[in-house]
Amino acid sequence: MHLTLFLFSFAATTLLAQNPPAPPKPAFDDNTVVGTSGDRKITVADVNKIMTGLPPQMKQNFARDVKGFLSQWFMLQRLVEEAEKQKLADKSPYKEGIQMARMQILSQALIEERSQVTDIPMDEQKKFYEQRKDNFTMAKLKLIYIPFASGATAAAAGGKKTLSEPEALTKAEGLVKQARGGADFVKLVKENSEDPISKEKDGDFGPIRRGDQLPDSIKQTVFALRPGDISEPVRQPNGYYVFRLVELTPQAFEEVQSNLLTELKNVRLKAWLDGAAKAVELKVERQDFFDSMK
Repeated sequence: MHLTLFLFSFAATTLLAQNPPAPPKPAFDDNTVVGTSGDRKITVADVNKIMTGLPPQMKQNFARDVKGFLSQWFMLQRLVEEAEKQKLADKSPYKEGIQMARMQILSQALIEERSQVTDIPMDEQKKFYEQRKDNFTMAKLKLIYIPFASGATAAAAGGKKTLSEPEALTKAEGLVKQARGGADFVKLVKENSEDPISKEKDGDFGPIRRGDQLPDSIKQTVFALRPGDISEPVRQPNGYYVFRLVELTPQAFEEVQSNLLTELKNVRLKAWLDGAAKAVELKVERQDFFDSMK
């Protein structure tokens, strides 16, 4: 027993000696001066304040080289001070450029603030869910993919002939007929489909939702089916798809609440922006002026 404890203690000591723990990072309070440039001093609080106001891309550059970034910061400050001495902010076209930049930053800030503070009651969220329930229904599918190439007659890899579009359509229509006649869809997948990913899974694809980034022709076809139905061939740029709908599963409110809330906030934000745009809509008094500017 004592020997085991000794060996464990020895092993632990040896391991720590080989892999010493990283030294703790030093702690700095906000008033700690971390750099100077001429008579300027910059504290920890100044660094944090600078970083807070940066856009995401500049924050990444800042984090990669804090010292280099601060050197550029001091340089910018010096140039701005010189520009202010020369009162360039009051001179065209700089004055208008500064005004435009200020308008862009403040308008974006208002939009961000508006999107963050929007509070939507639970009953409104659930009402929105019920109105769009179909969008949160998941469709589980199996598919067969028959590719084509326009005017293709050349043999593909392995000596397999590439079908022309009419040939691919004829083949896809034949598979639809077989599947609707009771043929084993998985067997048809294994023997005919040219989509290697779904083919390895017996044709499984999805599940998909109406809101997914898929061609409308596919979504419209799939969600018009009932479980067990076989679709007509669906043309895409490089081939035809034949779908078999396995099941439709509605997602519960709790499963989609986060995405739904984001969507509802975006709907509200868009309505607010549309209202703001309508309130200041330009009324044209002299169309000939605008025509002359083309």
